[in-house]
Amino acid sequence: MRRSILAFDRVLVLLLGLVLVVAGVAAVGWQVGFLADVWPDVPSSVDVDTSRVADAPNFAVLAGVVGVALVVIGLWWLLAHLPRRAVGSLRLPSGSVPGRVVVEPGPAVATAAEVLADDPLIRSASGAVLSDRGELVVRLRATVDPDSDLDAVVAACDGVLADLARVLPADQLRSRVELSVLRRGEAGPRVR
Repeated sequence: MRRSILAFDRVLVLLLGLVLVVAGVAAVGWQVGFLADVWPDVPSSVDVDTSRVADAPNFAVLAGVVGVALVVIGLWWLLAHLPRRAVGSLRLPSGSVPGRVVVEPGPAVATAAEVLADDPLIRSASGAVLSDRGELVVRLRATVDPDSDLDAVVAACDGVLADLARVLPADQLRSRVELSVLRRGEAGPRVR
């Protein structure tokens, strides 16, 4: 979630909470009778005539506009809270030539997953670059047979991640490898 949305949420929730607390205290004080001590002209009962508002010629149009505005605001709020995990281009360290050099991490991570999938110990692999809790994370997912040597699988993953660190700016990225182990019945000959 972006910081601006988070700040907006906190301010809005604070204001809504204050309004609810004040309204609740006022309602209890009105029923108990101590609101009259603070506000001497408080009415003892409230009679609301809704026919003046509902019978107005522009009421239907105004209600429709307010309803549409509330729907748009609600949809915007929900969409603003969807997690954005895609990552754009990464800036490479500047070299001897002045300027800005960027790299798209997606193709490099996809190639790393293909290289990992080519290892005889790995059945399949996929990769992606995600934004997770403010950190950029290279996530590799690999599937292995149940009788695979775990040390060899970890060494293969480490080798692919080391190669990837030479291509992408390693100081900006973290890495995560998720291994899935096939069940005994699913293991079969690997066809290439």
